[in-house]
Amino acid sequence: MRTLRMSLSVLFIALGLAGLSASPLSFSTIELRGEMPVTEVFRVDQNEEALNFNLAESRNSIVRVGSYTLTSNNAIGQFHLYINPGEDGSQEQFAFALDDNEAGGSGKMTTIPISVRVTTNTSGAVSVKGETAMDKSLGVRGVYAGNSNVLYETGDILAEIPDFDPDLYASGWYSAAIQLSIQVL
Repeated sequence: MRTLRMSLSVLFIALGLAGLSASPLSFSTIELRGEMPVTEVFRVDQNEEALNFNLAESRNSIVRVGSYTLTSNNAIGQFHLYINPGEDGSQEQFAFALDDNEAGGSGKMTTIPISVRVTTNTSGAVSVKGETAMDKSLGVRGVYAGNSNVLYETGDILAEIPDFDPDLYASGWYSAAIQLSIQVL
């Protein structure tokens, strides 16, 4: 009787160790059922080159400020993007302004108006352009891997610098800020 127990316990240990060895899986597909939790991502990547460039040499050109991406699997979500001038979004127009700690002086102008464009790389999405506050609907269904449950859009934020006469403006460091805010309806 004692021998039988011993052989059974050796058999269980041998089976247990055999389960740890690598062998091919006995199934080839996995089907996931149920609903995924709602995921909403709005990301803005700033273009490092837009942080420091020669404004006078960039006259009559377009500077890429950054890029954005929206992804959402919220079936009923509607996104709206607000683009406002100034760091706090309260300025009248998009512009480069001479920094406060610069002298300015000599009666020269210290603000260079610009236009801002939010362009999209996504088919079916709308691009906007303006010199003052703007807004646009954001996201297109069905363009992300053909999945009509996913809202998706990518694009660029661009600053259009006019062909200004540098002799009319005070020399110094100019800067501009753009506020982006997003609302889910």
